[in-house]
Amino acid sequence: MALLVHSPEISTAKIVFNQNPKNLKRLTAVRGGDRVGSSVRLRVSGLGQNVTLYGQFSAPVKPDTKRCKEEEERRNYYVNMGYAIRTLREEFPALFCKEPSFDIYREDIVFKDPLNSFSGIENYKSICWNLRLHGRIFFRALWIDIISISQPVEDVIMVRWIVHGLPRVPWESRARFDGLSEYKLDRNGKIFQHRVDNITFNSPPKFRMIALAEMIEVIGCSSTPKPTYFEASSEEH
Repeated sequence: MALLVHSPEISTAKIVFNQNPKNLKRLTAVRGGDRVGSSVRLRVSGLGQNVTLYGQFSAPVKPDTKRCKEEEERRNYYVNMGYAIRTLREEFPALFCKEPSFDIYREDIVFKDPLNSFSGIENYKSICWNLRLHGRIFFRALWIDIISISQPVEDVIMVRWIVHGLPRVPWESRARFDGLSEYKLDRNGKIFQHRVDNITFNSPPKFRMIALAEMIEVIGCSSTPKPTYFEASSEEH
């Protein structure tokens, strides 16, 4: 014997049992012609045609749209974060040679160094362009070594780097800059702030802290062979 039960969530529920009222049978829920796979056991009792059903079954649960949205945002965050880390690792060493990818940054990205602050993706592109321009004009060779890439917290990427350069001068000379870049991520995994710290111009036996703008000026080098660290020493005294 079979009964059809209607539900606002399930189009049809088919209950199958035999004439023995003590038997426990299965319930199959059907929605839109497809079996949804939900089933429970029922106890059936009754006399003749008067049948009473005791039991319950669960209708399909509507998806939690808020939770699904949060999970999707979380997945997108990790995808974008991974892409940002991979892009920095692959493109940062060639910063002085070619234009990097800017799709890992937000349009309103903020750039900061110890003395300056700029906002907006166009200003950020200008900074990168100026670094490439001065690098090609004043250096025979200029490259970056990445010392480490780390995440002290989930929404921060830290890149420790060293810039090496061979100036275009008639005497033997080398330049080196050590620094740390901190990239902060928003909830979508996009970089909204790039902060540069601990930029030091190293030329033994002296070194000192400088800002990024000054680093670009230092890249220009002096017109005389007087070492830069002598200039730094005289300024300090």
